[in-house]
Amino acid sequence: QGLAMVGLYTSKPCVVVEICLMVAGVFCACAFTWAKIAGSGAGHNGHSDYGKQVMGCIVCLLSLLCGSVNLALAGVLGEMKLNVYDTVAYMSVPAFVFLLPFCLVKKPVPGEWPQVLGMDTASDFDIMMMTRQIAPSTFELFILSGFFSFAYNIIQFKIVHELSPSATAFGGNFNKAALVFLTLLLPFLQVHSLPPAPWNIIIWAAVLGNVAAFSYYSYLQILAKQAKAAEEAAKSEDKAENDKSQAMLLNEDNKDEAALGA
Repeated sequence: QGLAMVGLYTSKPCVVVEICLMVAGVFCACAFTWAKIAGSGAGHNGHSDYGKQVMGCIVCLLSLLCGSVNLALAGVLGEMKLNVYDTVAYMSVPAFVFLLPFCLVKKPVPGEWPQVLGMDTASDFDIMMMTRQIAPSTFELFILSGFFSFAYNIIQFKIVHELSPSATAFGGNFNKAALVFLTLLLPFLQVHSLPPAPWNIIIWAAVLGNVAAFSYYSYLQILAKQAKAAEEAAKSEDKAENDKSQAMLLNEDNKDEAALGA
């Protein structure tokens, strides 16, 4: 809606139910994060431990915001009549240029990496080049992941063009919630055990609430798309009837003129 106010995107009506479902989904995500932090004993190691976890949550929220802006820009490019392939290709170049300087920043390396690299600080590019030397097969998988990433972006932006940026962003969060739900159902997939009550109850309720909110939101999106398709089909039929009527009238006029001429 913000992009629509400056004329960069098509304005769409605000549906109260959809907004409430989005708010409910975000609230469930926040409740899950809060219960996970509190149930895991955050803050037992001092104020700094609690602050680090809160900072991690803030960074995650900023990441979601940046992802939403990315999807919104993809929607803007779709409104400019660019197809999905053009959108992915044009956005990959500035993304590469923007991220390249950060790959060259040196930072301390943990674990056994100082012995492997022969240096205490290294950039992502240094680590990648060392990986290419000591594990060529891993480097080949890294190159292959680029093609999978390109295909994933094509599918994602296709959904943006077909539905909306908000539906795509909400769908990405649903995938995470569904994965968490599977780990709750299958304990052998859990890396850490669930915290004791009442935090485990809050976690279960938050995950189920997030899944339910997205499911109903998707249902409303499908109904809206079907209604739009039916409306366009009705307009097409009306136009065809009008064209047919005009053709019949024109044919009758031609006949009358021919009779008068005779």
